[in-house]
Amino acid sequence: MTGRYDDLSDEELGRRLASELPRHAAPPHLARAIRAAIPARTPRLPWLVPTLAAAATALVLILFFVPVLPRLVPADPTERLVRAVVSEHTRVVMWGARRGEVAPATLPELSRETGVSMTRTFIGDDQLTLVAAEPIYVDRRRGIAIHYRDTDGHLVSYVAVPATGVAVPDRQRVQVDRWRPALVRDSGFAAWLWRQGDVACLIVSDRVSDAEMETFKEYFKRLRVATEPLSAY
Repeated sequence: MTGRYDDLSDEELGRRLASELPRHAAPPHLARAIRAAIPARTPRLPWLVPTLAAAATALVLILFFVPVLPRLVPADPTERLVRAVVSEHTRVVMWGARRGEVAPATLPELSRETGVSMTRTFIGDDQLTLVAAEPIYVDRRRGIAIHYRDTDGHLVSYVAVPATGVAVPDRQRVQVDRWRPALVRDSGFAAWLWRQGDVACLIVSDRVSDAEMETFKEYFKRLRVATEPLSAY
């Protein structure tokens, strides 16, 4: 048999053997034994390890740097003042005034501490009860805050601070009797904003719905008529 293939090259010999030699299928039990002997291979994901490492590094950087990033604050002085006054009002709603004294007995002392002199002060009526008066420091301004409680339990804060750089936005002005204060909103609160000479005045409350707006206008009229702040410097 060997002579039949003596003159063939290796390539031709391979083809002849593949076509002429008989083939027999492996017994089923042998095929199963061979498959069982081959260990299962877990698919390799070469990109997974560096991806997880990068994600972990990013998370560490975020946790480290976020607490030291500066808080975003409005560039406009009026917006900054409104936000700061609303934050002060929120603090009083949650924890109460820093001082428990009730005006007007403490107003002369507060004028010396704050630089805002109150020549006339609203001391309350059947709708608004005087709660406390205290010095405040908001948006780098010393001022005075007088807090009232209405008959429904809402806190109403009157705030007066130096008005340097504060402009009442015309597009937000609302006609209230003979005055035109601006109605501004921030963080779920509404505030009247106006200027009296060199003093910026705000009245803040959570009376924000359309149904409550007439009541909030009435609070503004009562406080505006009866309160006269002056810059002490």
